[in-house]
Amino acid sequence: MRISCLVPSLAIAAVGVSAALAPARGAEPTPTPSSTSKHGKPAAISDRLFLSFAQDAAIVPSQWWEGQIQFDDGSSNLPDAFIARGVVAFQPFKNIEIGGRVGLGNTSASGNLPDGSGATDLDAYAKYFFANVADHTDLTAGLLLTVPTGDDNSGLGYNSFSEQIFGGVAYRLDNLVIGGHFGLRLNGNGDFQGTSLSGKTSFELAGNVVIPTAHKLSVVAEAKIETERFDNQDSIVQLLGGVNWHAFGRGMLRGAIAAGLTDAAPNFTFLASYAYTF
Repeated sequence: MRISCLVPSLAIAAVGVSAALAPARGAEPTPTPSSTSKHGKPAAISDRLFLSFAQDAAIVPSQWWEGQIQFDDGSSNLPDAFIARGVVAFQPFKNIEIGGRVGLGNTSASGNLPDGSGATDLDAYAKYFFANVADHTDLTAGLLLTVPTGDDNSGLGYNSFSEQIFGGVAYRLDNLVIGGHFGLRLNGNGDFQGTSLSGKTSFELAGNVVIPTAHKLSVVAEAKIETERFDNQDSIVQLLGGVNWHAFGRGMLRGAIAAGLTDAAPNFTFLASYAYTF
């Protein structure tokens, strides 16, 4: 466990909590996850999570288009990586969201391990959004599929198909959204940097908090743990602190720092993106 990795994420969370005030009020307020209509139904949700975007108990009003830049400070089991990625989500039918992400990256490995450039694995998902199943409470349930399009020799993929079924929840307070999800993933056999991997069934548990502030800024805190996906591999444990800045009407700047607490996760991940949603 790398306890020192907690510092960046906890610092971001502390700054966000101290800055959190009532949601911005203006002639045309920016929708947030805690915004509700006079009938108690969630308004158009523009804030989304980072680590658990697909499993988030939220739904896009119509479409979400996001371009991400990500840097991973690799662990002893993972190379450093620079990745440019696209994320999309759509609501083609009422309460149904489909989406996915894929990117291109470059890795730098230590020692004699291979590295290089190539594509990342493709993640695609579909989920159903259950609005107001209880007072101020939303649920979601869906399927996340990982397709091994990534360059496993360079450390950008695992050459393994996986399928995760998940369920998520979000509880909306006046100035706060608390949520989380549980997932079960079936991992196929794969390869990573020249090593063969034997897939296992893994379990994922995550929690999150979103705090809208009075400055078109929302603070996001996330924690996620997933048991071993492959034999002889650590569990994946990550903590994240980030912000969504509603700076351009329908456009949003997003940034986050994540700390990995096991060798199956990067030591640190730095992410910056621009999202356009409507």
